[in-house]
Amino acid sequence: MRIHRLLITLIATASVFGSPLLARADDGGPPPLPRKEFCKENPGKCEEAKARRKQYCQTNPDKCKAMRDKRAERREFCQKNPEKCKEQRENMQSRRAEMQAKCAADPAKCDEMKEQGRKRMRDHMGSGQNPAPASPSPAK
Repeated sequence: MRIHRLLITLIATASVFGSPLLARADDGGPPPLPRKEFCKENPGKCEEAKARRKQYCQTNPDKCKAMRDKRAERREFCQKNPEKCKEQRENMQSRRAEMQAKCAADPAKCDEMKEQGRKRMRDHMGSGQNPAPASPSPAK
């Protein structure tokens, strides 16, 4: 149960801080760059994402504090347990690869699952979160 909570936390954190990268991926362009490189090439989009995140944190300070605390807890865990952290990261990457293979095999079902995940995230984050785009992202 704790691992599930940890994975959900990691996914939620990645979705919040990866939103400028997801916006880039949705436009049909090449795969996103690492955040620092992306922000060098797209300063406007990064500033826009920072402004949205700042606004969200102003309207939902408890949720932002909880996310910061969870990230700090995870960082501390990984410093104390680098092997286990690496194993968990590899496990998540393999699961992502499996999901991408399933999406390539059945894009319609994949789009449906993505929309359900977006809905769950919107429901979980509350009304202060900007809704995710309803258009399906292109397969990589």
